[in-house]
Amino acid sequence: MTRNNAVDEKYTMEQVSADPDLMVCDGWVLDVKRFRKEHPGGEGLITAWVGKDISEVMHSEAPHKHTEYAWRVLESLRVGTLMDAVVTKTERQKYDSMVDVNAPFLWQMGDLGENYHGWMASQPVVRNLTIFPWKAVEDLSRYPWWWIWFAMPPSIAYGITTASAAGLGLSGILAGVALGLCVWIALEYALHRFVFHIEAGTYGMNIFHFFAHGLHHLTPHDTSRLTFPPPFVFILATLFWNSFKLILMGHPIYSTVFSGFASGYVMYDTTHFLYHHTDGTGYGPLRFPKFFTSYLKFMKSCHNVHHFINDDCNFGVSSPILDFVLGTYVSKKDAELMRMEKAAKKKLA
Repeated sequence: MTRNNAVDEKYTMEQVSADPDLMVCDGWVLDVKRFRKEHPGGEGLITAWVGKDISEVMHSEAPHKHTEYAWRVLESLRVGTLMDAVVTKTERQKYDSMVDVNAPFLWQMGDLGENYHGWMASQPVVRNLTIFPWKAVEDLSRYPWWWIWFAMPPSIAYGITTASAAGLGLSGILAGVALGLCVWIALEYALHRFVFHIEAGTYGMNIFHFFAHGLHHLTPHDTSRLTFPPPFVFILATLFWNSFKLILMGHPIYSTVFSGFASGYVMYDTTHFLYHHTDGTGYGPLRFPKFFTSYLKFMKSCHNVHHFINDDCNFGVSSPILDFVLGTYVSKKDAELMRMEKAAKKKLA
């Protein structure tokens, strides 16, 4: 895991230069060994600066200005300071003693009380963390993102074949699938905007928020926690299947609405993974068509704004439609301007 609360070790610049995993910024020594592959600009940029002082680059606006989130990630990589360096404590460090990052997070999130959001906003954990004190439960909370491609297609096919067997024609099947996709896009946006970003502050609400969404904002690069655990998904799938059947009064179209809804969920989890773990041009040896690459790069930019600059915008993950319609779309350029204005107001306050 990234966080290291003990940063009292002293280094010489010669030690840093000789180590393949260290670099320096503002007198702080950083260990970037496991951060290389997580760097949004690519592993090559980190490798090029290993053993050097990156202070000037970090403070420069070329090739781009680093966000507050980037600075907090940098802080999380600290393992010591240079000999005789004068360093200052930051906003993040006042929260360090509130959570033992080497212990399970579950109960600690509740214990933070009203400090929960402040701690969350100041603590980017870019690698793994432990949630549960029980190993078996902890193991069950981790799954590869691609499990949905084995579990969900049979359910989607079952919904379509059920409707077809009940006499629903092709046009009805397509209409049901389209309706289901629309329901998913609306629900995804509503949950992300109005539930996943609620204000917590009490023991129970802190734990709820942490499980619902806070965990992902802390560990956006953790591939084992991008999707909901299978048991939870199967319970929800059963609930939505029966809900559509009830609402549509048993009409055969209900099962195709479920198929479209489930397809939306697969699309959501897949594109979400691609935003965080690819550059949008392909995955492994697979190269994407140009139109899909363009879409992924646009959505990746939107999602990065939400994660790393302003989490009060760009709530759509699989589709930006409702962000445009409801006025919550913010471009990276505008988000940077909003961030700078906010920082200026904070200094004046």
